[in-house]
Amino acid sequence: MKVLSIDLDYIMSPTIELYNGLFFDDNPSLRWKQLYDFSDFREHHFYIDQSNLLFCYNTFLKSIKNCDKVSFGYEHDSILFDLKDCENIDLINIDHHDDFFGGDYEPQYGGVDREYSNIINHHIIHEGNWGAWLSSKKKLKSFTWIGNKNSSNKTRNQINSQYFPSFFNVEKEDYKFDDYNFDYIFVCLSPQYVPKNHWHYFGMFISVYEELTEKTANIITNKFETSVRHLKINDEILYQRSNGR
Repeated sequence: MKVLSIDLDYIMSPTIELYNGLFFDDNPSLRWKQLYDFSDFREHHFYIDQSNLLFCYNTFLKSIKNCDKVSFGYEHDSILFDLKDCENIDLINIDHHDDFFGGDYEPQYGGVDREYSNIINHHIIHEGNWGAWLSSKKKLKSFTWIGNKNSSNKTRNQINSQYFPSFFNVEKEDYKFDDYNFDYIFVCLSPQYVPKNHWHYFGMFISVYEELTEKTANIITNKFETSVRHLKINDEILYQRSNGR
Protein backbone atom coordinates (compact mmCIF):
# COMPACT_ATOMS: atom_id res chain seq x y z
CA MET A 1 0.00 0.00 0.00
CA LYS A 2 1.46 3.35 -1.05
CA VAL A 3 0.71 6.35 1.16
CA LEU A 4 1.52 10.03 0.71
CA SER A 5 1.34 12.26 3.78
CA ILE A 6 1.86 16.03 3.62
CA ASP A 7 2.26 18.13 6.76
CA LEU A 8 2.02 21.83 5.99
CA ASP A 9 4.48 22.72 8.74
CA TYR A 10 7.02 21.72 6.06
CA ILE A 11 6.48 25.13 4.42
CA MET A 12 7.55 26.93 7.62
CA SER A 13 11.22 25.90 7.29
CA PRO A 14 12.70 29.44 7.32
CA THR A 15 11.32 30.26 10.77
CA ILE A 16 9.84 27.20 12.50
CA GLU A 17 12.93 26.40 14.56
CA LEU A 18 12.64 29.86 16.17
CA TYR A 19 9.33 29.03 17.85
CA ASN A 20 9.16 25.21 17.69
CA GLY A 21 8.88 24.60 21.43
CA LEU A 22 7.82 28.00 22.73
CA PHE A 23 4.49 28.19 24.61
CA PHE A 24 3.37 24.90 23.06
CA ASP A 25 -0.20 24.02 24.00
CA ASP A 26 -2.63 21.33 22.87
CA ASN A 27 -5.03 24.14 22.03
CA PRO A 28 -3.43 25.81 18.98
CA SER A 29 -5.38 29.06 19.26
CA LEU A 30 -4.17 29.48 22.84
CA ARG A 31 -0.64 28.53 21.83
CA TRP A 32 -0.41 31.40 19.34
CA LYS A 33 -2.12 33.89 21.65
CA GLN A 34 0.35 33.11 24.43
CA LEU A 35 3.30 33.30 22.07
CA TYR A 36 2.35 36.76 20.87
CA ASP A 37 1.26 37.96 24.32
CA PHE A 38 4.41 36.85 26.17
CA SER A 39 7.16 37.19 23.59
CA ASP A 40 8.40 39.76 21.10
CA PHE A 41 7.33 37.61 18.15
CA ARG A 42 4.57 38.81 15.85
CA GLU A 43 2.79 37.08 12.97
CA HIS A 44 4.83 38.83 10.29
CA HIS A 45 8.03 37.34 11.73
CA PHE A 46 7.01 33.85 10.57
CA TYR A 47 7.19 33.47 6.81
CA ILE A 48 7.07 30.43 4.56
CA ASP A 49 9.37 28.77 2.04
CA GLN A 50 7.63 29.30 -1.31
CA SER A 51 9.52 26.46 -2.98
CA ASN A 52 8.39 24.04 -0.25
CA LEU A 53 4.80 25.15 -0.72
CA LEU A 54 5.02 24.60 -4.49
CA PHE A 55 6.63 21.20 -3.93
CA CYS A 56 3.76 20.12 -1.66
CA TYR A 57 1.10 21.61 -3.92
CA ASN A 58 2.45 20.17 -7.17
CA THR A 59 2.99 16.75 -5.59
CA PHE A 60 -0.58 16.83 -4.30
CA LEU A 61 -2.02 17.87 -7.67
CA LYS A 62 -0.17 15.10 -9.51
CA SER A 63 -1.18 12.51 -6.94
CA ILE A 64 -4.92 13.15 -6.52
CA LYS A 65 -5.47 12.35 -10.19
CA ASN A 66 -4.83 8.69 -9.48
CA CYS A 67 -6.05 8.29 -5.90
CA ASP A 68 -9.56 7.40 -4.78
CA LYS A 69 -9.01 7.88 -1.04
CA VAL A 70 -7.93 11.30 0.21
CA SER A 71 -8.35 12.73 3.71
CA PHE A 72 -7.49 15.96 5.47
CA GLY A 73 -6.83 16.41 9.18
CA TYR A 74 -5.80 19.08 11.61
CA GLU A 75 -3.40 16.85 13.56
CA HIS A 76 -1.03 14.35 12.02
CA ASP A 77 -1.95 11.40 14.25
CA SER A 78 -5.43 11.60 12.66
CA ILE A 79 -3.90 9.69 9.75
CA LEU A 80 -4.17 6.56 11.90
CA PHE A 81 -7.97 6.53 11.68
CA ASP A 82 -7.52 5.46 8.06
CA LEU A 83 -4.26 3.47 8.38
CA LYS A 84 -4.87 1.49 11.58
CA ASP A 85 -6.25 -1.51 9.68
CA CYS A 86 -3.80 -1.38 6.75
CA GLU A 87 -0.73 -3.53 6.11
CA ASN A 88 2.55 -3.37 4.15
CA ILE A 89 2.57 0.41 4.02
CA ASP A 90 5.17 2.24 1.92
CA LEU A 91 4.82 5.71 3.39
CA ILE A 92 6.23 9.00 2.11
CA ASN A 93 5.94 11.78 4.68
CA ILE A 94 6.64 15.38 3.60
CA ASP A 95 7.11 17.11 6.93
CA HIS A 96 9.38 19.40 8.94
CA HIS A 97 9.34 16.77 11.70
CA ASP A 98 10.14 13.08 11.32
CA ASP A 99 6.98 12.03 13.24
CA PHE A 100 8.55 8.68 14.03
CA PHE A 101 9.43 9.47 17.62
CA GLY A 102 8.34 12.61 19.40
CA GLY A 103 11.37 12.84 21.68
CA ASP A 104 9.07 12.89 24.69
CA TYR A 105 11.80 12.00 27.19
CA GLU A 106 15.39 13.10 27.66
CA PRO A 107 17.96 10.25 27.59
CA GLN A 108 18.41 10.38 31.37
CA TYR A 109 14.68 9.67 31.74
CA GLY A 110 14.51 6.73 29.39
CA GLY A 111 14.64 8.43 25.99
CA VAL A 112 13.05 6.69 23.02
CA ASP A 113 13.09 3.31 24.82
CA ARG A 114 10.61 4.70 27.32
CA GLU A 115 8.57 6.43 24.61
CA TYR A 116 8.36 3.24 22.54
CA SER A 117 7.34 1.22 25.59
CA ASN A 118 4.59 3.74 26.37
CA ILE A 119 3.34 3.62 22.78
CA ILE A 120 3.02 -0.16 22.97
CA ASN A 121 1.79 -0.59 26.54
CA HIS A 122 -0.13 2.61 27.30
CA HIS A 123 -1.36 3.90 23.91
CA ILE A 124 0.68 7.10 24.23
CA ILE A 125 0.26 8.21 20.63
CA HIS A 126 0.34 11.78 19.31
CA GLU A 127 1.18 13.87 16.27
CA GLY A 128 4.91 13.34 16.82
CA ASN A 129 5.17 9.54 17.07
CA TRP A 130 2.44 7.99 14.93
CA GLY A 131 5.18 6.50 12.73
CA ALA A 132 6.53 4.45 15.63
CA TRP A 133 2.99 3.25 16.38
CA LEU A 134 2.64 1.93 12.81
CA SER A 135 6.03 0.26 13.17
CA SER A 136 5.10 -1.30 16.52
CA LYS A 137 2.00 -2.82 14.91
CA LYS A 138 4.11 -4.29 12.06
CA LYS A 139 2.18 -2.26 9.51
CA LEU A 140 5.08 -0.41 7.89
CA LYS A 141 7.09 -1.68 4.94
CA SER A 142 9.04 1.56 4.58
CA PHE A 143 8.96 5.10 5.96
CA THR A 144 10.55 7.86 3.86
CA TRP A 145 10.73 11.27 5.49
CA ILE A 146 11.17 14.17 3.07
CA GLY A 147 12.25 16.83 5.53
CA ASN A 148 13.94 20.19 5.76
CA LYS A 149 17.70 20.52 6.07
CA ASN A 150 17.34 22.63 9.21
CA SER A 151 15.00 20.27 11.08
CA SER A 152 16.37 19.50 14.53
CA ASN A 153 14.70 16.08 14.25
CA LYS A 154 17.46 14.95 11.88
CA THR A 155 19.55 14.16 14.96
CA ARG A 156 17.21 11.20 15.57
CA ASN A 157 17.70 9.59 12.14
CA GLN A 158 20.10 6.95 13.41
CA ILE A 159 17.88 6.11 16.38
CA ASN A 160 14.81 5.85 14.13
CA SER A 161 16.69 3.49 11.83
CA GLN A 162 17.67 1.31 14.78
CA TYR A 163 14.01 0.80 15.65
CA PHE A 164 12.88 0.56 12.02
CA PRO A 165 15.66 -0.23 9.49
CA SER A 166 13.53 0.91 6.53
CA PHE A 167 13.41 4.50 7.80
CA PHE A 168 14.94 6.97 5.35
CA ASN A 169 15.43 10.74 5.48
CA VAL A 170 16.01 12.85 2.35
CA GLU A 171 15.51 16.43 1.20
CA LYS A 172 13.27 17.29 -1.74
CA GLU A 173 16.27 18.24 -3.89
CA ASP A 174 17.58 14.67 -3.62
CA TYR A 175 14.31 12.80 -4.03
CA LYS A 176 12.59 11.64 -7.20
CA PHE A 177 9.15 10.03 -7.13
CA ASP A 178 8.95 6.73 -8.98
CA ASP A 179 5.37 7.66 -9.83
CA TYR A 180 2.43 9.51 -8.30
CA ASN A 181 0.15 6.51 -7.89
CA PHE A 182 -0.89 6.39 -4.25
CA ASP A 183 -3.54 4.29 -2.54
CA TYR A 184 -4.10 6.92 0.13
CA ILE A 185 -3.25 10.61 0.55
CA PHE A 186 -3.40 12.59 3.78
CA VAL A 187 -2.83 16.33 4.24
CA CYS A 188 -2.66 17.95 7.67
CA LEU A 189 -2.41 21.50 8.96
CA SER A 190 -0.53 21.00 12.25
CA PRO A 191 -1.96 24.23 13.68
CA GLN A 192 0.46 24.28 16.63
CA TYR A 193 3.34 24.60 14.17
CA VAL A 194 1.77 26.66 11.38
CA PRO A 195 0.93 30.23 12.52
CA LYS A 196 -2.67 31.36 12.17
CA ASN A 197 -1.89 33.77 9.33
CA HIS A 198 -0.88 30.77 7.21
CA TRP A 199 -3.79 28.45 7.99
CA HIS A 200 -5.45 29.47 4.72
CA TYR A 201 -3.01 27.25 2.82
CA PHE A 202 -4.76 24.23 4.30
CA GLY A 203 -8.04 25.57 2.92
CA MET A 204 -6.34 25.98 -0.44
CA PHE A 205 -5.51 22.27 -0.61
CA ILE A 206 -9.07 21.37 0.33
CA SER A 207 -10.53 23.75 -2.25
CA VAL A 208 -8.44 22.48 -5.14
CA TYR A 209 -9.22 18.89 -4.20
CA GLU A 210 -12.97 19.54 -4.22
CA GLU A 211 -12.74 21.54 -7.44
CA LEU A 212 -10.74 18.95 -9.39
CA THR A 213 -12.42 15.80 -8.09
CA GLU A 214 -15.94 17.18 -7.61
CA LYS A 215 -16.00 15.38 -4.25
CA THR A 216 -16.60 16.71 -0.75
CA ALA A 217 -13.38 16.61 1.23
CA ASN A 218 -13.17 14.21 4.15
CA ILE A 219 -11.87 16.39 6.99
CA ILE A 220 -10.92 14.51 10.17
CA THR A 221 -11.39 16.82 13.14
CA ASN A 222 -10.65 14.28 15.90
CA LYS A 223 -7.24 13.22 17.17
CA PHE A 224 -6.40 9.53 17.18
CA GLU A 225 -4.58 10.24 20.44
CA THR A 226 -7.82 10.96 22.28
CA SER A 227 -9.65 7.99 20.76
CA VAL A 228 -7.20 5.52 22.33
CA ARG A 229 -6.37 7.41 25.53
CA HIS A 230 -8.81 5.45 27.68
CA LEU A 231 -8.45 2.01 26.11
CA LYS A 232 -6.35 0.67 28.97
CA ILE A 233 -8.81 2.04 31.52
CA ASN A 234 -11.70 0.53 29.59
CA ASP A 235 -10.00 -2.87 29.48
CA GLU A 236 -9.47 -2.74 33.23
CA ILE A 237 -13.08 -1.77 33.93
CA LEU A 238 -14.37 -4.57 31.71
CA TYR A 239 -12.04 -7.03 33.43
CA GLN A 240 -13.26 -5.94 36.87
CA ARG A 241 -16.89 -6.24 35.83
CA SER A 242 -16.44 -9.69 34.32
CA ASN A 243 -14.79 -10.90 37.54
CA GLY A 244 -17.34 -9.31 39.85
CA ARG A 245 -14.84 -7.00 41.49
